Amino acid sequence: MLWVRMAALAMFNSLKYLTGARSATMGARAALLNALPGVIAATMLRLGAALAVAITGGLALISGQAYDGQPLRDLLAPPPGCAMPCWEGIQPAVTSLDDALAILAEHPWVEDYYVTPGKVSWWWNGQQPPTLADTGRAFHGRMEYAAIDGVPVVTSIVLMTTVPLGDVRLTLGEPGAVRLYTVRLDDETPRRAGIVYLETDYSAELPDVYVFNTYTCPMRVDQFWHTHSYIAYGLPALVFEGELFELEGSRLPLWFFRDHAPGCGA
Repeated sequence: MLWVRMAALAMFNSLKYLTGARSATMGARAALLNALPGVIAATMLRLGAALAVAITGGLALISGQAYDGQPLRDLLAPPPGCAMPCWEGIQPAVTSLDDALAILAEHPWVEDYYVTPGKVSWWWNGQQPPTLADTGRAFHGRMEYAAIDGVPVVTSIVLMTTVPLGDVRLTLGEPGAVRLYTVRLDDETPRRAGIVYLETDYSAELPDVYVFNTYTCPMRVDQFWHTHSYIAYGLPALVFEGELFELEGSRLPLWFFRDHAPGCGA
């Protein structure tokens, strides 16, 4: 970015002056050297402020555009008598696999489903609401299950949506917690990977509801806000050969939008 280059150039010129100006006295040089850490600190504060402006400015730009949060609220609203987290009568850690499969088999939106060890994947038939995406090849919706007291029970539900993260934020508000999972490639090809961004803890009315996206490197502010989100009921098994960063609140670390962020290959 231009402001990064300008800051770096200013610091370089300061160093050049400190080390190469013949007319400066030793005392002046010492004073300038003592002041240099403050210059660096001020520069880093300006960089952080600029990044914060870029991120919040991107959301402000989205908020200036027309959007309707009601479809997302409708998607998240549980059916009567089913406490959150709940989707179409299926509750993580409560509903057995057999009962969940029976619901999928009779569901008017579901074309087909496929059971594999630990997972159930399904695909829509075109009757689903527009907030649910049908572009994924591996699945349109997915449940994970595990044995609890010897009975297979659903542990999480993941839905691909057409809802951008910016609309999620404007509709649900600030999350209480954010996790970043770095993605490492399985092969040794020098390709860029990415970072999985996951947020949760919106309100007491949405317990154990998660929103996540996968971003490629380098991250961009517009990509961050406009990428379609995944909605999860119960924490899905986001297991990657990388690192986990747990953040308090929604403030991202400075390295998130850098080319050499953790998880980004060369």
